[in-house]
Amino acid sequence: MFASAASYLLIAAAALQPVFAGVYITAPVAGTKAIGGQVLEVKWADDGKTPTVGSIGPCSVDIYTGSVNNQVKLQNLAASVDVSKTSSISATIDPSIGQDDSHYFVRFTSLSLKSESNPQYPYQAFSAMFPISSMTGQFNATVLAAIDASNATSTAPVSAASSGKATAGLAASASASKSGASASASASGKSTSAGVPLADVVPAGLLLGAAGFVSYLVL
Repeated sequence: MFASAASYLLIAAAALQPVFAGVYITAPVAGTKAIGGQVLEVKWADDGKTPTVGSIGPCSVDIYTGSVNNQVKLQNLAASVDVSKTSSISATIDPSIGQDDSHYFVRFTSLSLKSESNPQYPYQAFSAMFPISSMTGQFNATVLAAIDASNATSTAPVSAASSGKATAGLAASASASKSGASASASASGKSTSAGVPLADVVPAGLLLGAAGFVSYLVL
């Protein structure tokens, strides 16, 4: 019975692999120790798979928090950056957007390319979750509920990413299939959020590691 369950997990992990295409985010990673009021450097590369960064084109780059199905935009880092013409940006973290927490992540949202699986939504790519300290703001009830949803319902890979155990340098890059538009939100209230598939926020390294571990158990 355990072997059957393990086999299912292995198949599920393998099925998620094709979504890791396009923008390959190399910073920030789970081990990044960002500080409010200081510069955050965001780096990426073309992973050599479809879609290419050339087809993704200009993107909005933002700091988010929340969970797999409930994300809240906190700060815009770049309104429009062509990911095919540069591979990094730097911006100062506004310390008032939230509190000291480990549930921050960077999201790329293409301004032109749509998701291959759900063309009504834009292409999106996500960094691993990482902590930001020396923050001066406070999360409102909506943001805290979104983060609590991550703590309460996330799978093991997401939990590992949240706790800083994700493989450094590997972040999920994917065409979001159900994310919708997310409105800009401050820590004080009136935030809106949007859900995304699990595959879009789980670091690729964790899925590969999980697949290998499950293969060992099955054998």
